[in-house]
Amino acid sequence: MSFWSGETLRANPSVVEEFDEKQIDVNAYNLRMGDSYFRTADGSVVKEAKKLKLKEGEAFTIPPGQFAFLVSKESISVPPNAMAFISMRTRIKFEGLINVSGFHVDPGYKGKLVYSVYNASPSPIQICEGDNLFKIWFAELDQTSAAPYVFKGEGNADIGNDLVRGMSQEIFSLQALAVKMRELEANMNQKLAEQKPVIDNLTFIWRAVQLAILAALILAFLTAAWPSLHAAGEALLNYIRSKIGN
Repeated sequence: MSFWSGETLRANPSVVEEFDEKQIDVNAYNLRMGDSYFRTADGSVVKEAKKLKLKEGEAFTIPPGQFAFLVSKESISVPPNAMAFISMRTRIKFEGLINVSGFHVDPGYKGKLVYSVYNASPSPIQICEGDNLFKIWFAELDQTSAAPYVFKGEGNADIGNDLVRGMSQEIFSLQALAVKMRELEANMNQKLAEQKPVIDNLTFIWRAVQLAILAALILAFLTAAWPSLHAAGEALLNYIRSKIGN
C-alpha cells in the first residue's frame, strides 16, 4: 500500500465532487463543513437535540462535553483500487474537538462523509458552514477490488435518522455537573444561613433541657439516698461520741 502524492491526487479529480485544486494540502484533500449537523443537548445552552440546517457561512457551536454529527460539503468517490483515511484538521483538534467515528473509507464508497465528534474542551467550539474541517488521504491497494471486497450499499447524502436515534437525552458534561454542584452548595449554604437563628434557638433549648434533666436526676438521687445518708451520718456521730466518751 502506498499513499497518493499531491500530484496523483491532482491527476484524479473524480475522487471528489466539484474538485478544487486549491483544496489540496500536501498529499491530502481538505473537505469542508456541509450544510447540516446534529448536536446533543446539555440542558442549558442547547435545550433540544436535533438535526439543523445551515445557511451559507452560518456558524454554530458545540458546547463542552457534547457530541455532534457533522457532514462534509463534498461527496467523495473512492476508486476500487484504493482506500481512504480521514481525520479532523489539526487546528480544530487543538481546540479540543475529537473524532470518535471511524478513520478509514472503504474501496468503492461514494457519498458524503459523516463524522461523529466530541468536544473534550472546557469551552464551546464554533464551526462555520464551509470551514476546512476534515482531511482525506488516498492510498493505493495492491490490486483492484471487486465484490465482495468493495463497499456495499449507498453512501451518505446527509445525516441519517438511524445515526441520531437514541441520542435525544441530555448529556451532562463534567463542567455542567461541576456548575450544578456549586449551585447546589451555594443554595444549601444560603438556606443554612437563613435558618441559623432557628438552629441557635433550638441548640439553646436543647442544652437547657439537658441541664434540667441532669438536675432532676441529681435531685432524685439525693432524695432517694437521703434516709441512708442520714442514718450513716447518725451512726458516724454516735461512733465519734463513744470514742470521745472513752
